Amino acid sequence: MKKSTSIHSLNADRGLNPLVKLAYLFLNWANNLFPYARVDKRIDIRSFGGEEWKEHLGSTFEASSVGRRLSDLFWRTLPWEEIKEELGEIHIFDTGCGQGNYATRLLDASGGRVDSYTGVDAKRRENWSKLKAEHKNFSFIQSTSSDILPLTPKKANMFVTQSAIEHFDEDVAFFEQIRSFVASTDKPVIQIHNFPAKAILPLYLFHGVRQYTPRNISKITRLFGDDTKFYLYGLGGEAGKKVQWKHFTWPLLLKRGKATFDKDLKKYNAEVVSSIEQDVKQPSSSPIFWVLIIHSHPKKAIW
Repeated sequence: MKKSTSIHSLNADRGLNPLVKLAYLFLNWANNLFPYARVDKRIDIRSFGGEEWKEHLGSTFEASSVGRRLSDLFWRTLPWEEIKEELGEIHIFDTGCGQGNYATRLLDASGGRVDSYTGVDAKRRENWSKLKAEHKNFSFIQSTSSDILPLTPKKANMFVTQSAIEHFDEDVAFFEQIRSFVASTDKPVIQIHNFPAKAILPLYLFHGVRQYTPRNISKITRLFGDDTKFYLYGLGGEAGKKVQWKHFTWPLLLKRGKATFDKDLKKYNAEVVSSIEQDVKQPSSSPIFWVLIIHSHPKKAIW
């Protein structure tokens, strides 16, 4: 039996025939029911907010989707100086890194505080060689998420994923490997995982294996012992969903056309920023994305 937070094993990344697509939508809808039932009581659930994100708008990509824009703003507003103090040197291990774009984004977001970055992806990418040539502290490994433990550098102390774990067939097995690594050390280890919430199902339709709710996220947090702190941040809400539907879901997925944001990028950007402002003021219990922070063996509170 697969170790997964899902009640099914259908993966839209591999392509689905029309009948299986209906099954995919139904099973994910069922998997997302009762999002706040049987939630791990140790999880501190919060909403992304404040004013600091406005300072970083100019450093994010205007052509990004709402969820991606929020994700990049979240990375940039992390307390990087305190993370550095907690971990000493920051050694990132990024699973599902794709082209490796977040290697440089995290280096930039942290203000240059990342001491090493190791990216892992199931497919070897042409961009890896270029990044390694430009940054001697970057490395990349071709591997699936089910085989990361023997590949993890002993010095790794910050595990991250960006829009990746929804694509893993066995997400629980992935976190079991991180748990084994955490159990092998008494030093602080921080994990930051950014992934789609249940609102993504009607917005993205066929994307990866699953979406996430506090209920199935609890299947992940319960893998870790009491010497661990858990923080779950909701990104975006009702206003952001409307922008995503208008510019991506309706024209791209339902009308089979093109996303409309590129017709007037300045106007689209204004809509995205306005939606973020609205959702920060009126947090939603059903966000667009979740960010799970797992802080093991903490020496001090950061969040």
